[in-house]
Amino acid sequence: MRHLVLALCCLLLCSCAAPVVRKQVLIPAPAAEVARLTRLRVAAFDDDDGGQVRAAVESALASVQVDGRPYFTVLGASASAGDLGKPMQWVDTTKSKARPIRYGAEGLVEGRVDQNGWQDERYTEERSECFVWDDKGHCLRTRTRHVPCTRRVALFSFTPRVVQKDTGAVLLSQEFTETGQSSACKDRGSPTSGTALLASARARAITRFRNQVAPHSMTLDIPLLTEDDSGMNAQVKTLVSGGKDFAEAGQTDKACTLWRSAASKHEAGFVLPYLSGVCAELEDNLTLAEDLYSQAEQRAGKPVSEITAALARLRETRANLDKLEQQRK
Repeated sequence: MRHLVLALCCLLLCSCAAPVVRKQVLIPAPAAEVARLTRLRVAAFDDDDGGQVRAAVESALASVQVDGRPYFTVLGASASAGDLGKPMQWVDTTKSKARPIRYGAEGLVEGRVDQNGWQDERYTEERSECFVWDDKGHCLRTRTRHVPCTRRVALFSFTPRVVQKDTGAVLLSQEFTETGQSSACKDRGSPTSGTALLASARARAITRFRNQVAPHSMTLDIPLLTEDDSGMNAQVKTLVSGGKDFAEAGQTDKACTLWRSAASKHEAGFVLPYLSGVCAELEDNLTLAEDLYSQAEQRAGKPVSEITAALARLRETRANLDKLEQQRK
């Protein structure tokens, strides 16, 4: 019964979730044709009073960096017409497969702002309060009162279009919408300001656009395995457990030292080749990682979801690297 109760606690409270290590990876842009452009000019957006959205889009595109250098060259709003002539090319000799890098205003970002505001919705909530007590302070009678409340909702939506200058082809035309909401009642403070809610929604929508057209980072959660039925001795178990503790503390180099030491002392089971594969993946040694994950799969004898996911993740990583190579200048 005690074990059953503990299992139910793990299930209901999610307190027994598998440990993970995290890795930052670069993801190719879904809008690959836009990502292959080098220079962009952001034009005025329709219904963008004051040019606030235009400026935010310019800033977002200019902030994209890959390998420590700007990914796009964003021509400012004051760029002269002479800067927008036929693109020129040069070759980046730092790359093994040197390809021409195009310079010039290759793409034009334009579009419209569809929604950009906030409004309040009024409603009430009930409060129960005591108004008769006995001599011991116990409540004898309660009554209900209604309190006025405000729900503040901000909505931002815009539809950017990216046009290739040379051909006039529309490479992207997509709506991006985000909302923000805050509620409060008169007796419990006040809702977040509409200006702040709108600014947050606008920033999220523009970030989504940026991630659609440019490579961007994301965090991978890589689960750890620490137990199998291979009969690890106490020393090996201590090394595996100590590595897990280091990994959860963000010290994966120390974790990998312990796991590799454990693997040299115990050549059975799937946990240790799997953990060694995690280390190789963290070090971007994908070939070694695949070999180790495959070894773990063979030793397991039956499907283990974490191992299956690891091999699929490596396939996706390789595919993303190929896409990035095509997108990067």
